[in-house]
Amino acid sequence: MFGMSDPEQVITQFERYADEGRLEIAEVMSTELVQRMLEEKSRSVQTQELLIRTIRSNASILLRRNKFSLCKNSCLLLRKQRKLIKKMIKKSNQKKPQFFDINALANDYVILGCAEIGLKHYFRAKKSLKIANKLRPADVETCIIILEAKISIKGTLNNSNSDHKKLIKALDNCGPVILDDGKFVFQPKGYLKKQVNQLVLRIENICNHNSIENNFKNELKKKIGIINNQIMEITEGKRAANAELAEAMDKLDAKTDYYSY
Repeated sequence: MFGMSDPEQVITQFERYADEGRLEIAEVMSTELVQRMLEEKSRSVQTQELLIRTIRSNASILLRRNKFSLCKNSCLLLRKQRKLIKKMIKKSNQKKPQFFDINALANDYVILGCAEIGLKHYFRAKKSLKIANKLRPADVETCIIILEAKISIKGTLNNSNSDHKKLIKALDNCGPVILDDGKFVFQPKGYLKKQVNQLVLRIENICNHNSIENNFKNELKKKIGIINNQIMEITEGKRAANAELAEAMDKLDAKTDYYSY
């Protein structure tokens, strides 16, 4: 089915389908490939890497299709296969593959947390999201999801002081707004890009909830004001599109005047 003899080609194909929004066919292909690869009893490290990539994509696709139970099962399978490849790598003395970087691992826990939210399992969701937050403390979106989970499942933000503080801390440490390819983004060093406008709208929704404490509401509104000012300054040309990069360039001390040669 779908030319399954070449897993890399199949992965590329269903990931492209997912990017195009053709989620049903992407789900069918990724699920089928996972099952076929699991049937291989003597997998190489390279094949195991492909299996993990397939499971990871499958979980993401299932989440986008709101198939929360299947997504959770896929996430748990992913955890098992990650443990297995660690043993395989240790045994073979091979270099740890790139998909074990912090962003990938944190995103695995975010997807599992979102699946638990879909299943209305608040404490399980928060447990996974807290791990993701620990791996990427400057990721604003993870902190937002934790608060959104409480609103959607519990209907209140009461007793959420620590979660509000984590969001405020993330906003303090995520760096200035950057204009990248026509979009305003946050991109702390080593993190994936996140679109600022979408995050601001979600923070505003949290601020508008009737159970949020005024001190946190005011602090978050202040952070939103700073973000909006940065966007306005970039738009009006009063601020560099990438302030951190511009500052770093200004600090460069040219040791050689190449024009003199």
